[in-house]
Amino acid sequence: MSSSFNFPRPTTTADDLEDLYKTYGVDRAVALDLADATETPETVREGYCGAYLSFFHSCGLIFLVPELILEILAELGLSLTQILPNFLRYLVAFLVRAREEGLSFGLSEFRQLVLVKRNQQNPGTFLVSPRPGHHVIEDIPYRDEKWREQFFVFKVDRASMGEFDFSRLPQSWAENIAPSGSSSMSDGIRGLIGILHGGRSNWSSFDQTRIRTVFAMLEGINRAPLVGGSDDEAEHSQEVSGKSPLISIHDSDDENALGERRSPVSLIPGSEDETVAATRKRRRSSKGALPGPSHPSFVPEGDGSLFAAQGDLISLAGRMRSAGCLLPSLASSAEKEAYAKVAVASSKVCFPPSFNDYVVVMMEDHVVASPNDKEIESIGSEIKRLSKELEVTKREGKKDAEKIEALTEDWRRVHQENEALTTQVVAQKAKITALEVERDRDIHRDSRIARRDIEQRYREILESLKDWWMSKKKEVSAEIRLQEVTTNINLLNELKDGGLAINAELARLKEMERDCEDPVALAAMPDWSISELDLPRIFENSGAQIGGSSVPDDTASS
Repeated sequence: MSSSFNFPRPTTTADDLEDLYKTYGVDRAVALDLADATETPETVREGYCGAYLSFFHSCGLIFLVPELILEILAELGLSLTQILPNFLRYLVAFLVRAREEGLSFGLSEFRQLVLVKRNQQNPGTFLVSPRPGHHVIEDIPYRDEKWREQFFVFKVDRASMGEFDFSRLPQSWAENIAPSGSSSMSDGIRGLIGILHGGRSNWSSFDQTRIRTVFAMLEGINRAPLVGGSDDEAEHSQEVSGKSPLISIHDSDDENALGERRSPVSLIPGSEDETVAATRKRRRSSKGALPGPSHPSFVPEGDGSLFAAQGDLISLAGRMRSAGCLLPSLASSAEKEAYAKVAVASSKVCFPPSFNDYVVVMMEDHVVASPNDKEIESIGSEIKRLSKELEVTKREGKKDAEKIEALTEDWRRVHQENEALTTQVVAQKAKITALEVERDRDIHRDSRIARRDIEQRYREILESLKDWWMSKKKEVSAEIRLQEVTTNINLLNELKDGGLAINAELARLKEMERDCEDPVALAAMPDWSISELDLPRIFENSGAQIGGSSVPDDTASS
């Protein structure tokens, strides 16, 4: 099968493949091999798949290849060898972060975070760049050098790809990717983006150990729905993950509500505003049922703990922590209360202002449910302090927005200046082209004049040579006639004296005639026209060659 793209000759050696086994932890059950002379990244032998060394050296790819990566490539209609290292780094980083946060991640989320583009330098390949405002992974290289030469192949089996159906990946390179479908952003994707923004990471932190640990987790672990769905879906998610997808915060509408279980309040990103409004409404209802400021109503639930709100905050903090980072041991109520305050104080860094509003309301509910006046006073002061910090955060956010607006204005100004400079460059190029045409015209005109001058000088030289030659010819003719007359006189004198044999003399003269015919033929001269002379030739394009121009001479033929 012939390839429709051009590929460099692979430089991968057997030592490079051995290094994958020894240094990068590839299982010996995975069959790696060098590409033969007929194989390219587009045309690989049956039963094998192609890859690049840089995928494992600097992109975090592992064996077996994570099924989520293969699923996304299959939905895009791309082969593994069609993606650039840049593409794979973003995909691996997003999958790892989503797994660590217990979030679902697929092609829809991936295309909401990045733009998939053709690579103009290497036709047939694709790279990605973050969408504006969605740059959540820092320091990912945009381009790599000489990665296409590091090509090799591996056998497709359970050791390399698990149970994934390899036939879903295209056998030849696609020129276009599958359309993205709806461009509207769902609440779930907004929640994912918010969480990824809150935990912005550097690419250097995604080492082999972290990546292998995350992808080694079972398919359902730490995966919770981003938005509220049906009851069946919520129950299924809870059964698979082993954790409740919602954090429930309970309070009481009045003193007669003892033992009644309130509906849970979701802390899912994207629904904070509705949650805050509902909680405030319940808080006002609880305040109306209080008999006096010193006797707040409190409804115990579950084990009768006096710190239900603190427990919810601690549970929330545990769910938001990275994989492998465990909560401290909280044995006493004082330790739980202190940890809850720390979680509230740090929430403004990780969550948007709407979530901070929710935390403030939740703490107010805790004041209503608390039986201790001292605790009410301390939590009230804590609420005021958090409110002040929230205002400071809002002011800082406003300043940041103003800075962004100023930077945007500077960018517009620079863009306009760049367009003006581009226009000037185009005008200068047009002017240079016109000057080159005029220069070529002058060169041709001067070359024609020079040719005519040389031709005229040749003619003058030939005329002078012709005159000299005619004079010389006349001189030679006169000498010949003189010799002829002298010879005739001598001949007549010999005849007169009778000392000459006529027959013998006639034979001698005929012999001399034959001897003179060859020199006469060799000494024959052509006429004196210029075309008959062997002179240096001046071609029509000689002036163009000297001047470096390619403009034709319109008057040369005439």
